[in-house]
Amino acid sequence: MQKGILVFGVCQLTKGALEIFHQNNVMVYGILEDEAKWHHMEIVTIPVLGTTDHPAFLALLNESCPAFIAYGNTSKRKSCLEFLATQTQELPISAIHPTVSIAREVQLGKGNYIDTRVCLAPEVRIGSYCILHSGIVIEAETKIHDWVQIGSGSVLGTGVTIEEEVFIGPGVTVVSGVTIQKRASIGAGSVVLGNVKAGDILLGNPAKSIKKT
Repeated sequence: MQKGILVFGVCQLTKGALEIFHQNNVMVYGILEDEAKWHHMEIVTIPVLGTTDHPAFLALLNESCPAFIAYGNTSKRKSCLEFLATQTQELPISAIHPTVSIAREVQLGKGNYIDTRVCLAPEVRIGSYCILHSGIVIEAETKIHDWVQIGSGSVLGTGVTIEEEVFIGPGVTVVSGVTIQKRASIGAGSVVLGNVKAGDILLGNPAKSIKKT
């Protein structure tokens, strides 16, 4: 019998995740966080129980108590996932708001955060451990790989490919057919008209590289 969810991490995502679980009528057992300043506090009435390696609470992971990783920082999310892999065979669950529109034939990975009013068109593929903020529109046949973060109000056209660890700021438009390669960053409000190289940094309308060589 499921006792509730353990949330790992206190950051800007945590309150959003707690609201998503509340809206989905899913009980959160508590939060684990390594920074001592959060211990014995509550986040939206949910207690911060202790550190992420606290054995008494980690024991719950093997008693039908799934985990959700709330860290927004990719390095912290990866480190937490690696640690959890040593504690349980179960992969972290996703937090998906009930207002999300999911069309048929959409494929979703594990451990994602998908906020309010996100719209996923037919045949969209979302990898694992992605963060999709509110009001994003992702058109048909777009493919998003693992560890991608997309800011609120962004629009991705048909057949777009977003590779691993790409960061897209709020209000970005990516036109149909574009590929954004690994670890590229797109600044807020940019309009991306062409393919983006791995590790590049773009800003503007139309978006241009601002990465110093």
